[in-house]
Amino acid sequence: MRIDVRFRGMQASEALRRHIERRVQRRLGRFEQALGSVRVCMEDVNGPKGGVDKRCLVTLRGPTLGSLTLEESSTDAYGAASRAFARAEQALGRGLARLSAGRRLARARPGARRRSAEVRGNPRPAVRA
Repeated sequence: MRIDVRFRGMQASEALRRHIERRVQRRLGRFEQALGSVRVCMEDVNGPKGGVDKRCLVTLRGPTLGSLTLEESSTDAYGAASRAFARAEQALGRGLARLSAGRRLARARPGARRRSAEVRGNPRPAVRA
C-alpha cells in the first residue's frame, strides 16, 4: 500500500506526517490487500484567521474498491486526520462487505434457480429477463 501525504497552505510537519502514516497503518492496515494507495491532503482553509479550518482529505484507491474520498475538518490538524481515518475505516469496511455480499449473492442465485427448476420437473432452468 502506497501512502502519499501532501500539505497545502500549512507548514509541512514531519511529526504530523508520521502521525498520519501511523493512523493509516493502524486503521487501514487490515485492508492492505484491497488498497493500492492512500492519498492524504492536509489543508489550512482560512490561513491565519483560525477557526475550524484544518481539512484532511483522504482518497483510497484499490483494484476491487475503485476510489473512495472522505473529508474531515477540525481546528486541529491531528484531530482532523484521526477522525478522517476512523471514518475511512468504517466506510472501507462497509464498502468491502457490500462487494463481498454481492459476489456471494450472484454466485448463489444461478445454482439456486437451476436446482429449483429441476425439482419441479422442468429440464430447463428458469431464466429471468
